[in-house]
Amino acid sequence: MYLFLSLTLFTAPPDQAPDFAFFETKIRPVLVSKCYNCHSSKLPAPKADFALDTKDALLKGGATGVAIVPGKPGESRLLSALRYADTDLQMPPSGKLPDAVIADFEQWIAAGAPDPRTAPIASAVAAAPQGMSVEEGRKWWAFQPLKVVATPPTRDSRAAKNAIDASILYKLEQQGLSPSPEADPRTLVRRVYVDLVGFKPTYEEIEAFLSDPSPLAYENLVDRLLASPHYGERWGRHWMDVARYGEDNPTGEAANPAYPFAWR
Repeated sequence: MYLFLSLTLFTAPPDQAPDFAFFETKIRPVLVSKCYNCHSSKLPAPKADFALDTKDALLKGGATGVAIVPGKPGESRLLSALRYADTDLQMPPSGKLPDAVIADFEQWIAAGAPDPRTAPIASAVAAAPQGMSVEEGRKWWAFQPLKVVATPPTRDSRAAKNAIDASILYKLEQQGLSPSPEADPRTLVRRVYVDLVGFKPTYEEIEAFLSDPSPLAYENLVDRLLASPHYGERWGRHWMDVARYGEDNPTGEAANPAYPFAWR
């Protein structure tokens, strides 16, 4: 009984003697082999702005928030990511760690996440600016104010029905080229359908255009197609493709996770 009391009195409390040995043998080797390639403060841009190679960086968290809450495994996103509990956050992406390793991380966090790494977060070295200067950038054509440009003269004024035609024809003539002949009505109606709504017109739609005596038949056709839901579907699809490839993970593989903040 006396020996037990002596050991109790003279053993340092856990908060004064944290179990760094457990971290060094069970936790750090996994971080080094599975995490540092993407999550190191020595990288120019750690993935998700999250570094795991220092204690400060680990506690700070990253773009998705705090990663660990010492003493509270259930509130630690790092443990959730290791367990593959969230389809949008699974780490490491190369494959789920063995259950025994995940249990080690749970035990480590529950013990207060003792971590002997006292080095501060490495500050990124500012990279030398590349490309044009701000002053040169202000001269870029897209940032110039709008202004009225005189219509250039052309040798064949009949081929230029408006200022855009004249500008194109002017450049063609400078290169010794002639414009292609105008499309016949049947070709024209097919082209405008494919261009605006993505599919060819029916026989009835072609005949309706050919039998329209109005001098504004083509303009009316364009207006009608622009007002069609198919016009929005055709051009909205380009954005949907971008959004799908940016955010979705059709394969479901851990090595190809989704990007939940791609919309930003």
